[in-house]
Amino acid sequence: METELKPSDLQSIQQKITDLNNDFCYYLDHSMVDELVDLFCEDALYTHGQRTSKGREEIRQLFENRRGGKNRSSRHIQSGLRIQLKDTGRVTAQSVCLTFGADAQPPVSPATPYLVADFIDEYKLCDDGRWRICRRHIERIFVAEDNTGPEGSNSKKGL
Repeated sequence: METELKPSDLQSIQQKITDLNNDFCYYLDHSMVDELVDLFCEDALYTHGQRTSKGREEIRQLFENRRGGKNRSSRHIQSGLRIQLKDTGRVTAQSVCLTFGADAQPPVSPATPYLVADFIDEYKLCDDGRWRICRRHIERIFVAEDNTGPEGSNSKKGL
């Protein structure tokens, strides 16, 4: 017999996924790699263009390389979260992420968007009771002229 969720349960899940995405943007913008990696399931898949990272260790390496020795400033603004409940422990979602980024210390001028992308996600409720990113695919929609591609895919810059 299937368990039907109450509206309050759905609201709670949506808030937890919203909080998770807010944490993702904050941790990424502040180079908090340990906290960022903990937002992903152990076997997570994280893709952006041709770049693919499988599992927490590859994801950790990607974010370590991203912050490594650079004066990188970025801000990610995520909006438009649309969630579809698959079951009580798994949801899929899409959202839009607006990125400002530069290899410079703030304040950076001009403030020109670096990337607007769709995040196509799957989240899983893990055994410890926390929701985590199981799969995230970044689909580029609008790209700045100087954005040569995602970090870690034969480029010097990226998300």
